Amino acid sequence: MSDRNTSYDPAAQTHRALRGIRRALERHPAVSSARDFPPDARARVRAELDPSHLGVDLDAATLTVRWFAGETLGDRPEFSFRYSDETGTDVGWCHEPTPAVDGWGHYQERLDSTLETAPTSFGTSVPTRVVWDVLSRLSDVLSGRDD
Repeated sequence: MSDRNTSYDPAAQTHRALRGIRRALERHPAVSSARDFPPDARARVRAELDPSHLGVDLDAATLTVRWFAGETLGDRPEFSFRYSDETGTDVGWCHEPTPAVDGWGHYQERLDSTLETAPTSFGTSVPTRVVWDVLSRLSDVLSGRDD
């Protein structure tokens, strides 16, 4: 009988998560396309968004997702979802240690030259579910902005 912990491969688990994230993004109505980035190495997934599905009148927007499954089977994943658009809007949701907030979950928004950070939490660490959660949060953030 093999020990599951000895066969854990962080790179394989991370790549599996990123493949699932890409597929989940491709199924979301706000996403025009999603691809591995860089194309020859699965380090991130970059999605081209259809801003009209997010409630904003823009021509282009992107969401870049980084995910690391952890060094061991029991580790919490580290991830970030970063949105940017042609107006300079730069917001993101992260799950990783930072001295800016207690805990791992945080929301970030770049305002002028400063990065504002606030704690947040995620109801799941299942990669495909986090995709839909973050895109829902993104829609809420963008629809709450004044034009």
